Amino acid sequence: MVPVSWADEELFGTVVLAAKLGRARAIVEGFGARYEQDWDDPSAALRYALAMIAVLQAAGDDAEKHAGYSEVIQALSDLLDGSPDHWLGRYLRVRLRTMAPRSYSHYQNFIAHERARAVADVAELIDRQSRSAWLPWFACPYLLAARLAWDATDRDPDRAGALVAAAAARPGEPVPFRSLGAIMCEAFVWYHDQPDPPERAAVGQLMRRLFPDQPSVLAALDRDRAR
Repeated sequence: MVPVSWADEELFGTVVLAAKLGRARAIVEGFGARYEQDWDDPSAALRYALAMIAVLQAAGDDAEKHAGYSEVIQALSDLLDGSPDHWLGRYLRVRLRTMAPRSYSHYQNFIAHERARAVADVAELIDRQSRSAWLPWFACPYLLAARLAWDATDRDPDRAGALVAAAAARPGEPVPFRSLGAIMCEAFVWYHDQPDPPERAAVGQLMRRLFPDQPSVLAALDRDRAR
């Protein structure tokens, strides 16, 4: 697989900071223009997708987040057409589809379709990464898959627990990317905050090992201690 790089981390962190300061528009427009011109260039698609995701992270309005959703999915799909073993591209597409907001009652068919595609996407990512040497962030797709299994209409606790156990059995060195780590840890925090999911304690241990300095992880562990 194409691993996550420090260039990916630097780009994402830069746009996240710019978005918080209200200065990301020019960056995103520049990447968007390059992507529009060279849509079949995986690097152009990745830069635009990362910049868009960083801006959507900072957006407080759900309608604004929904408006950019299809564009990001298309950019990630173009990236994967040219670089099918790109780990971060696959992970981000699964993450977006998994987290498609359920608050849009008139989009329920769309959301159900996207979540079904996320199930297939994450299974493919887990299969592809199994052919490479284990990296600490390889645990993240297992937690997205566990979330999908636990949060499904036809909940599958056995599958959710098995996925968590499989991730917990692997080496757990800290994920070195702080900015990208903030979105990589989301599925862990979500799962850990659910009432009585299978292998919850193992998820807590994984969070401590993989994301020891992420504020959302520390807050989740504090909530746990306060119960």
